[in-house]
Amino acid sequence: MPSKVLILSHPKLTNVVQQVMDNTEQLPDVTIRDVHFGHVVDYLNDHLHTIRPQMIITGGAHWTMLDKSVYQSALPILQIPITRYDVLQAALQARQFGRLIAVIHYGEDLQSYQDVVQHLDGEYLFFAYSSKHDAAALLASLKQAGIDAIIGSGFICTLADQLEIPSVFLHSKDSIIKILEHVARLESSQMEIEQVTRKWAQEFMRHPLDAYESTSLSGSPWIRQPIQSHKSSKSQLALDDFLYPLKVPAYCKENPYLSIGVLESKEGIGHLTSSLDQLEADCGENLVYSIRKKRAHVLFFSTDSNQIGERLKFLKAIPDLMAGISSETSWTEDPADKIREAQIALELAKHSNSPETICLLDHNSPYHMLLPLVRRESVPEIKLLLPLFGHRNTAKLLEVLRLLLDHGLSVTTVANHLGVSRQTVYGHLERIEALVGLLTDPEKRFALSLELRVQELKTAVENLGSMQKNAYIYPISM
Repeated sequence: MPSKVLILSHPKLTNVVQQVMDNTEQLPDVTIRDVHFGHVVDYLNDHLHTIRPQMIITGGAHWTMLDKSVYQSALPILQIPITRYDVLQAALQARQFGRLIAVIHYGEDLQSYQDVVQHLDGEYLFFAYSSKHDAAALLASLKQAGIDAIIGSGFICTLADQLEIPSVFLHSKDSIIKILEHVARLESSQMEIEQVTRKWAQEFMRHPLDAYESTSLSGSPWIRQPIQSHKSSKSQLALDDFLYPLKVPAYCKENPYLSIGVLESKEGIGHLTSSLDQLEADCGENLVYSIRKKRAHVLFFSTDSNQIGERLKFLKAIPDLMAGISSETSWTEDPADKIREAQIALELAKHSNSPETICLLDHNSPYHMLLPLVRRESVPEIKLLLPLFGHRNTAKLLEVLRLLLDHGLSVTTVANHLGVSRQTVYGHLERIEALVGLLTDPEKRFALSLELRVQELKTAVENLGSMQKNAYIYPISM
């Protein structure tokens, strides 16, 4: 029986795969699923148990994000290769649109393929991007610079189409054929292993193990004993791993409420330690923490939910401290989601347009309400804010817009917060309204505020997906 293969794809890649499959015999049982950029780990968490493949194939940003995440799977995950032929063929196709061509790839550029195009009649520029908005800004600037064509993955080609830039998909039929041939070789190897297994099984039937001393096998180190797994033990393991090298003290479970914190300090480990010790002394907090890779991993224990307000007030008063704190949970719930929630909250504190450096994802937070939608890919696309991207001062415009919306369009308050003149803020406001329209309509202000938070939350989730492998980053379960 052919192997059941799941291909995590993009519409443009799906089109190439389908063309190959239509002209190839003896194919594996292939299921193709198009997955949005940045959501490959979430998709596998949610759907792998229903599709039940025997191996996974993907490429481009999907592969890089899986490779850099801590996603664990017993299934082989195969990468669709980028061949030198792919680059050459794409370069020749792109040349029909003009001489100035950009080759764009997720995570790292393809400079190692420079020799493939160096003798072609054209100028080929190589770029890398790390997030959706990074890619959008890059393509907008390339269009402004007069780029003639773009070579890239399906996601990059889709962005190029939206900006009306000619694009060429990087993967060719050749790379798809190569990966399917690799699957066929794996299937052949598997069949050979099964044949050898059957042969030895028949041999053991002729010479059963009863002929040997039964004690010779008892307690053998190479016999794996079944592990009893319970939800409570999984929760304990998740918390112990988060807190490593410490373990959660037994007395902590006398408190009914638990929340997770991830803290960073510009001043270093000593500042983190002294801040947490002072928090515990001044606020009567029950907490346990460990320091890992310049981050403090903190478990906050509470007897009632009102303590979280005092905790937040104290942390905000500490200079040079950034923190992400999850909503409170109970000991009966799986803490892995709350650990991930705290990590997202830290990314929001570090990179969002909000001036706050401490982010709490409690149940009243708009981010907490939006997070399930982001996990299910149900959040609408950013539309009203889109004209602000691709400019040299995009970050400043987004920051000013966020402050204006959060403070009732008070130019004086925003100027005081930024430490600039009111005239400077008026200049930013004029530029913002020239791009997105007047801010006089309260419904429009609400929609812009919502889009800002959606954009910040998506970026935070993407940043985590792009981080290096790290033992304390847990996938979001949807």
